[in-house]
Amino acid sequence: MIKCEICGATFKTAQGLAGHKRLRHGAYGLAGELGAALTGKKLHRKVLDHLGEKLADRLADAIIETHGQEMLDTYLEELSRQGVDTRSLRRHRNTRAIIIAAGESKRLLSLISDKPACLLEIGNKTIISRELENLRACGIYDIAVVRGYQGDKINYPAIRYYENRDYQNTGILRSLFHAKSEMDDEFVFCYSDIVYTKAVLELLLQDPSDISLVVDTDWESHYHQRYQHPISEAELVRVEGDRVTKIGRNIIPRDEVHGEFIGLAKFSKKGAEIFKANYEWAIENYKVRAFQQAPSLDEAYFTDMIQELIDQGYPVHHVDIRGGWAEIDTLEDFDRVSRDFNIMLRQN
Repeated sequence: MIKCEICGATFKTAQGLAGHKRLRHGAYGLAGELGAALTGKKLHRKVLDHLGEKLADRLADAIIETHGQEMLDTYLEELSRQGVDTRSLRRHRNTRAIIIAAGESKRLLSLISDKPACLLEIGNKTIISRELENLRACGIYDIAVVRGYQGDKINYPAIRYYENRDYQNTGILRSLFHAKSEMDDEFVFCYSDIVYTKAVLELLLQDPSDISLVVDTDWESHYHQRYQHPISEAELVRVEGDRVTKIGRNIIPRDEVHGEFIGLAKFSKKGAEIFKANYEWAIENYKVRAFQQAPSLDEAYFTDMIQELIDQGYPVHHVDIRGGWAEIDTLEDFDRVSRDFNIMLRQN
């Protein structure tokens, strides 16, 4: 065994040790150099010129660890200014993320008169910055956000933005399709009012299904002494084997519930094509009538479209978790999650 004199890690071969030094310690050395450079609003050209793909991944991780998420955001913004395609930093090369942050969150209005709900701070970080941090920690840097209420306040670097100016009259599904151009390959869909652990996202990314939803089977524990957000509003799921057969609010008998959809989903390239094609079909066929549980297609939830896919015979799979996430939909939620953040994000 050969020991690394820097950190003490051991390797069977000299080649393994050399690779470790290059990727681990090289990245952290560059992170320190880059951090100092960015502080002075400069970027060493040699760093850009010699970044290999693996080193770029490690460099991004190192920047987060040594300088924090804010420094990584500055790094990505500076790369963009230099004309560098920041998508080269992704480990999930063909995966994008779309975060829906358009809604007004009326139950939180006393806290969000000057900002959208996703900018509320939980544990000294905004809700959306926690989502961005998880995505980037999993190697996803190609991120789009759909804005609406107080949308100009959401202004993170190296993010593409879409605007739903009719957010007061439209639902999550319509907001999502403002970012239709982002759905030409695999993508992760995410609500902007949830916090979750990196492990939850990693589990979703490992699932090979064309359409997969994260479902919490320990869902009932989230509704203990939760009065402002009743169970009747939970997006509950019924399954048969590995497939979801029913999803929605207040439509599944309690004894048939498998779990709760948490607001995190993934579509493969094929899944994205199916999703888009069926939405276009729904536009033509639901012009003047209700769509699933919604009064109209424009007012539909994301889960209404998922149920439509299920009804059309497309397989929708579930990725099960037990805890590791929380929703911030009400004042009660905000107080509870702020107080018990570390406890609530534990996975059973």
